[in-house]
Amino acid sequence: MKSLVALLAVCTLFAGGCTVVKIGKGDTNTITHAPGEEKDLTSRACRKAGNQNAEIISTVNEDANRPPGTGRQVTTFRCLSTKPQPQT
Repeated sequence: MKSLVALLAVCTLFAGGCTVVKIGKGDTNTITHAPGEEKDLTSRACRKAGNQNAEIISTVNEDANRPPGTGRQVTTFRCLSTKPQPQT
């Protein structure tokens, strides 16, 4: 519950900067942002919620008609209490 409150506070902070964080019902969350910001924004949101790092699950265009990696992006991520292990 404590981390949810912290993540909601981060959401309010990010909303002022044209970034929106949505808290998921499971263990995933989404963030809407400008291209190239996903790694920094997801990590900051998770650290503010009391976790160590973020694992990015996917990043897609908000508008599917635009070329990949352009326009607003939607990233799905989960917060981790430890750093993610490199995939082999």
